Amino acid sequence: MLTVSENRKQFEQWTLDYQKKKEDADRLFGRISTLRILAFLIGAAALIIGVTEKEKTYATLLLIVGAMFLIGFVLLVKWHNVVAERQELLSEKWEVCKRYCNRYTDGWRKFEEKGTTYLREDDCVAADIDLLGENSLYQMISVCHTDKGKQFLANHLTTRYIDSSERDQRHTAILELAGKPEFAVEFETAGRKMESEKEKFDAEAFEDFCGDPAQGKLPVFAHILRFVFPVCEIVSLALFLAGVISYGVPLIGFLVLIVISWLTRFMTDAIIQPVSYAGAVSGEYEVMLSLIAKQEFQSAVLSDMQQHAGGATGAVRAYHKLKAIGQAYNISFNPLVHQILCGFFLWDYQLAAVVSRWKKTYGSQVAGCSDMIGKLEELMSFSVLGMVRETGDSTIDYSGNRVHLEGKNLYHPLLLPDQAQGNDVCLKDGITIITGSNMSGKTTFLRTVAVNLVLSYLGAPVCAEALHASYMRIFTSMRVKDDVAHGISTFYAEILRIKDMAGYRKEDKPMLCLIDEIFKGTNSADRIVGATEVITKLAGTHCMTVVSTHDFELCNITDRNQTPAVNYHFQEYYEGDELRFDYKIRDGRCTTTNARAILRMAGFEVG
Repeated sequence: MLTVSENRKQFEQWTLDYQKKKEDADRLFGRISTLRILAFLIGAAALIIGVTEKEKTYATLLLIVGAMFLIGFVLLVKWHNVVAERQELLSEKWEVCKRYCNRYTDGWRKFEEKGTTYLREDDCVAADIDLLGENSLYQMISVCHTDKGKQFLANHLTTRYIDSSERDQRHTAILELAGKPEFAVEFETAGRKMESEKEKFDAEAFEDFCGDPAQGKLPVFAHILRFVFPVCEIVSLALFLAGVISYGVPLIGFLVLIVISWLTRFMTDAIIQPVSYAGAVSGEYEVMLSLIAKQEFQSAVLSDMQQHAGGATGAVRAYHKLKAIGQAYNISFNPLVHQILCGFFLWDYQLAAVVSRWKKTYGSQVAGCSDMIGKLEELMSFSVLGMVRETGDSTIDYSGNRVHLEGKNLYHPLLLPDQAQGNDVCLKDGITIITGSNMSGKTTFLRTVAVNLVLSYLGAPVCAEALHASYMRIFTSMRVKDDVAHGISTFYAEILRIKDMAGYRKEDKPMLCLIDEIFKGTNSADRIVGATEVITKLAGTHCMTVVSTHDFELCNITDRNQTPAVNYHFQEYYEGDELRFDYKIRDGRCTTTNARAILRMAGFEVG
């Protein structure tokens, strides 16, 4: 597995390579465009002059030249289409590699997909620690381009909790994917191409059709008709050509077959259309599934996907066959050709029979493909962290005993690597009070703990050298806002959040409460009294309560067993007249303030 710096160099080199290849393809595309126009004009001119030329030898030569140039025009058109497809592929690969490069900087903050639509109003944790929404973890790591993939990623970030066996399987799969950057680029490229076609295709409806044995069956009488009637029509046509019967017999038969096709179109369309619509994206699905089938995986989760995709009746072969069915269905968009085929062969019946056989052979394999691709996209999204950040391993204690959290060099994944300050962390049940000056890093520290816990719970790599923690339900009170429409003040909104914590505390289950600037929406006297009461009641064996505050009085708080709070602090320092922060957490309570210095930084003169 490559290091982060090696991955970065590789993505940067790929970005340059694909950009150059795309520029070369663009130039070739332009040349072919010019050549095809010239070939058509010369060919057409030669044919016109050849037809009107009286000298036979000269006319014949012109006709041959004209025909050759027109044949060359057709070949150039095909080549033109091939180059256009290559342009699109190189453009998508370049974009994917550029997005990876942007994750090493703050460029990812401009990514359009933010997961905001999946952010529920009642999910305070996701909003407080930036799991979804603007400048969120979702925005940074998502490589999902299918609706299923986006939904799976958002669901895990909002649910945040899975059992130990699933976590272990996911962890193995995510670490393996983090070591496959080339596969990541190829797979996401195919996903981006498919995303442009998604409006034409409802994957869920299609897979429901494939998985329902009651749908897609051609009735027995239809099988009889599709054999007997075309045979009779072909025989009558042959007899007419032999002079045995009048032309009226095959003509009547032709019209009868067309009428039958029209009258029973509802039956054949019900079988053909669900599959034909999938033909629009079958190429992209086939590419994505082929990548899965050809890749060598070690983890159980990924190996199961590989087996599903490959094999003689696997999903890759299913979508390859489906592409041919889609091309056959496209004949219906040419009314004249379609009616001729229906009049001689009952074309719709023949195609419906092909679809029915396809569904019988491959339906069960196709039925879970969109879920499989979505799950792989979700796992790959978490593997992104292993490629763009220095990450470590984690272990989770599911025993339900006294809660604890130990992290070595724990840092925030959304900060630039050269700016993120790592901290060694050791927290336990009971009360932890964090004090510090304004802007010193208290709130970022709380978010760092929470977001890395979420990553660990989901089997993803963590932004730390190591993390060992209990399995705890996470509660937060950070970005508390008022609600004018419902008459809820900031203070009351915070009370409602803490009420949820207290309610869960009664169940005596492992939990982590992260409270930033507790009760900052009220006066200092009430704040200290209220905070003391709340923190004391939350504290306990199965509850880890971490509170940041400017109220030094809370540093002396004890829990119900008279166990004193553990105190940590952040501090500032000065270089000349300039205020500086090192964002390092230290033992004990804070003894300094910097409000006046910050006011002076903002241009206010204070004593």
